[in-house]
Amino acid sequence: MRVLRERAGLSQEALAALIGLEGSGGRSYVCQVERGYLKSGPGFVRLLDYLRACGCGIDSLLDILDRYTSREPVPDERVSRAVLAAIGDMPERWQRRAFYYHVGLKHKARLRVRGAVATALRVRRVKGRGRAEMWEQRLRRLFNDEFNALHLASGHTLAAHLRSYGRLVFATLRRHRRTQPLWRKKALARLDDWPLRYGLEPAPFRRMKIAVMELFEKLERTGGFD
Repeated sequence: MRVLRERAGLSQEALAALIGLEGSGGRSYVCQVERGYLKSGPGFVRLLDYLRACGCGIDSLLDILDRYTSREPVPDERVSRAVLAAIGDMPERWQRRAFYYHVGLKHKARLRVRGAVATALRVRRVKGRGRAEMWEQRLRRLFNDEFNALHLASGHTLAAHLRSYGRLVFATLRRHRRTQPLWRKKALARLDDWPLRYGLEPAPFRRMKIAVMELFEKLERTGGFD
């Protein structure tokens, strides 16, 4: 709108006079309209008066209106801003993964955001997804170290089993993180039968379990889950 006014060779005061607003109040009104500061908007009639003063038709604003109306609904736009602010201190790659996760949630109707509580829940879930990227990176490094110690190629069938088992141990620790130590111990003990079900030697899996538990404890100490 400012560009339309400048193309017409009008100052803000002159345009304010042409739409019937005299004095400094008129100039302030035009300035707020052009900068988008009016919360209630300029009103449709006032918008038409603005265009008349610039010698333009409504088609001058069609592109702008199309861009505006193609944006996501106001609540979703607010939560997108909140999400971007929440993940702003993450590494760029984790930010990108977390925001893609947020975009995926937006397209699920049951997860559409309505209200402050739902916004806070969405932000918490997206931040959790970003942290999960960090956990996954640490796990991948741990797996590679264990495979090297066992002289095992990463594409080996046993390596795939160890990788699955390590993630299962990590998920169990996370699930029982805030439970009593005895319950956590019992949940971990139940995982000892996992390699036997596949007819695999249990020694490498015990080694992997200990390594994952040490990593988990380190993450807890350094605030990796907060």
